[in-house]
Amino acid sequence: MYPEWQKHRFYELHLAWLVQGPRGYDLLFKVNPYSLYKTREEALEAAKALVQGGALDQDPKVGPHKAPVRLSPEDQERFLVLLESGKALLPLDRYALLGEVAEVEERLLHRAPFQDPTNVLHSLKGLPVRLLYTPLNDPEAESQELAQGTLTLSPEGLAVGAVHLALPPETLVEGLAYEEAFFTLGEGRYYLYALSGSTPS
Repeated sequence: MYPEWQKHRFYELHLAWLVQGPRGYDLLFKVNPYSLYKTREEALEAAKALVQGGALDQDPKVGPHKAPVRLSPEDQERFLVLLESGKALLPLDRYALLGEVAEVEERLLHRAPFQDPTNVLHSLKGLPVRLLYTPLNDPEAESQELAQGTLTLSPEGLAVGAVHLALPPETLVEGLAYEEAFFTLGEGRYYLYALSGSTPS
C-alpha cells in the first residue's frame, strides 16, 4: 500500500449548539465544518480561537445559523477548561454548547495523473463501484449513474460494467484511496464510489 493511500491519525474538533428538548438536549446546529488537526494542541488552539472570537455562529460553509447565546468571558474560560479533558458540555439557559476533540484515523485527498501508480483509481481496482457523470457546463445538473460493477483498469483507461472510458495518461485523478475517485474528461466530471463494505479500514 502506498503511503498516500494509508490512513493517518488526526484530531477532529466538533463544536455544536444543543437545545433543551423533552428528553434532554437535541442538536440545534453544528458550528464548524469537518476540521482535522495533526495534534491535540492544534485542535484545542482552533477551539480557543473560535470560542474567544465571540459569537460562535455557524461557519458559512456549513449554514446560516446564528448562535442562540453569547458566551461571557467566564463561560468561554469554563468551556475551554472542560474541553481540555476531551469533551465539554456547557449549559446556558435552555441551550448548551457541546465541544469534543476526538482522535480519528482518516485518509487524505490524493491527486496524481492517471499514469502514476499512486493514483487512487488503482486502490479501487477489482472492487465493486458506482460510476457517475456530471456535465461541466451545467452546474445545476444532477449526477447520473452510468454503471455499477467491478472496476478494471488498463494503461488506456478504465471499465465499469459495459462502460469503457479512455483516459489520457496526464488526466489528473483525485480522491480518497479505497473510497472514491474523480476526474474531468471532455465535457464532464466522472466520479467513482466504492460500494459500501468493499473498502479496507
